[in-house]
Amino acid sequence: MTRLFLAAAAAICLLFAACGGSDGGGSSKPTQFPQSSDPARNIPPDQVGKVNAVVAGSDWFVGENNFVFGITNSKDQPEGKATARATFYDLRDQANPKPVFSVDAVQSAPGVGKETVHVHAGGENHVHGGQDDDRVGYYVKANFDHAGVWGLAVEATLKDGTKGVSTVSFQVYPKPNIAAPGMPAIKSDNLTKTDVKDIAEIDSGDPPNDMHDVKIKDAIANHRPLVIAFSTPAFCTSRFCGPVNEEVESLQETYKDRVDFVHIEIWRNFDQKLMNPTAREWLIWPDGSLREPVVYVVDKNGVIFDRWEGPVARNIMEPSVKAVAEGKTK
Repeated sequence: MTRLFLAAAAAICLLFAACGGSDGGGSSKPTQFPQSSDPARNIPPDQVGKVNAVVAGSDWFVGENNFVFGITNSKDQPEGKATARATFYDLRDQANPKPVFSVDAVQSAPGVGKETVHVHAGGENHVHGGQDDDRVGYYVKANFDHAGVWGLAVEATLKDGTKGVSTVSFQVYPKPNIAAPGMPAIKSDNLTKTDVKDIAEIDSGDPPNDMHDVKIKDAIANHRPLVIAFSTPAFCTSRFCGPVNEEVESLQETYKDRVDFVHIEIWRNFDQKLMNPTAREWLIWPDGSLREPVVYVVDKNGVIFDRWEGPVARNIMEPSVKAVAEGKTK
């Protein structure tokens, strides 16, 4: 089984690494997985090679994480509308991987669904939805108790009924590489639409969104809960940035009276590879690298309450946005 985990590690960078089920606000409660039914040790022969799990994020750390993965079929094509159960493994003893906990995944499909017309503040119409319903992520709450290499086994049933089990390994760090839940939010002096001559300077979307009215530092000073979406719709290599922005915009429509919403473009000048200073403050890893999109929720006390990396949709984010809107963050 160790060979399965290590061989699968090469797949991490394939489908979702550029990011830097049922509806609901989160995954079910993790449970201890019986050793006797360890999915990575008991893969039925007819399920081998039928599905592949691809880790879709990267900044996993000791503590609770919003862990996300993708699923592809035997042809390496992404699969949506699958059901999946994830089992996490302690790989410190390479000869005897130990299953630690198992949890059902919740599908996150940004930009998927019926097309709707969103009217921007300037009167522009923008069609939301209608994205490829196979390009989704699957989220679980994962609490890692130690740093190092961990393993993941995903038991999945695809929309055509195909069943399979896939294993992959990934790195857990001793502490987060970028701003994370529990930390004070960075009091950024981000540019707003009143600071620029052309909104295109701070938003590559077409049309630009309505999340450029508030400075992060001012929201924190005014004890306003805050949602910050870091993404670059026109240049996002994962192609998830635009759809994720749409999901955040839909939350803004509901919660804007109680929560401030800010979109931060990654690049100040993409051609010159000049990064937005606010994106650099929040997202640059110690090694100088960057992942996107990333969405943060900050409470009224200026403390980061939640964070997601990758293809996150409204059903995953809304419970946390609602919690900060209502002041229920304890």
